[in-house]
Amino acid sequence: MSNSTHVVLLHAYSSKNSGDGLLVDLSIDLLKQAFGEATRVSIVAADPASFSQYPEVHPAPVLAEAGIARIAGAVGMTLPIGKNRRTRELLQILSSADLLVGVGGGYLRARNCMEAFKLEAGHLLQMRAACLSGKPTVYLPQSIGPSMPARPLRAHLSRMLARFSCVFVRDDRSASFLADNANTRRAPDLAVLDFERRSAQIMAQAEKSRTRVAHVAFVLRRAPKWSMRQRERYESSTRQLIQRLRQTCRISFAVQSRGRGNDDLAYYRSIGVDGELVSLKEMLATDTPDFVVSVRLHGSLESVLSGVPSYHLSYERKGFGAYSDLGLDGWVANAADFDPENVAAAILAPGAIRNFWANTSSGFERIRAARERILVELRAARGL
Repeated sequence: MSNSTHVVLLHAYSSKNSGDGLLVDLSIDLLKQAFGEATRVSIVAADPASFSQYPEVHPAPVLAEAGIARIAGAVGMTLPIGKNRRTRELLQILSSADLLVGVGGGYLRARNCMEAFKLEAGHLLQMRAACLSGKPTVYLPQSIGPSMPARPLRAHLSRMLARFSCVFVRDDRSASFLADNANTRRAPDLAVLDFERRSAQIMAQAEKSRTRVAHVAFVLRRAPKWSMRQRERYESSTRQLIQRLRQTCRISFAVQSRGRGNDDLAYYRSIGVDGELVSLKEMLATDTPDFVVSVRLHGSLESVLSGVPSYHLSYERKGFGAYSDLGLDGWVANAADFDPENVAAAILAPGAIRNFWANTSSGFERIRAARERILVELRAARGL
């Protein structure tokens, strides 16, 4: 591989949200596997200071600003993109790249008008800059498509994505949305892709597990913008599940995100969980649970990567797609409408840990093939 490949990684958010930070880490790892360790990666991020471990990080137009400055920046995006001073630096960075890559994730969606505005002013701005640059562009596995009734936005997003070299989607709903775009490819979430490469390590760690579940860790978050009935059911069901498991298990709580507007610690305090709470990463290393129940997908995936089984209470499509790719369809439920007794029964069933890992290992071969397909598309876009 050429040692001079320069990739600009678009749409990074903040490493204060460990799931989003993980996606950036995994994106860079994949790029270096495709093009070699000497690959230069320039990151464009909403919270550039949080990625201080990387040598070249640039602020994303609009998204990296705060308060009134962000609003003013968003309004300013009505100017032609090449003439707006906030995008000049981004366009200059893109002009020096060999390849543009969109980090994996779920930022190309919108559930309401406010989210649609943020999508248009922030992420679609980076997409327009990518189109304007004329550089080959690959988007790593995404959940894509506004769920709100916004046909012009959906059509605009689909047309822009059709101009790129390749767009990977991580769930069937996104694949259906972009079915008319010939460059759409179905692939697992980036964190899922990392499973096969680390399968031997994961299974070696899993073999150290106890056969009986005695310690369950929860990774909870505030409910998304659901209806009042859904939010109430979610909170009631999680309380019931905690109480049910507490009858036979030690219960712990871990924090997965402390990012802007995404503070798990504040949510724990609001539901009466006091005391010092550690990150999930620290808990997995120092007080390893036998099972993790996570409402955050990357809380579940981080647990499995550490050799700890996880039941995922999913609040959006990406969770079902990821668990299906892993062969774990029986270990995921809708967070807005799950039966706490059924979840507890699955976790406490005799042989639950053994069965979890048997299902996981069955998906490794499919994941290996998907990872190779992405590497092939990245190299093809670069002309290698």
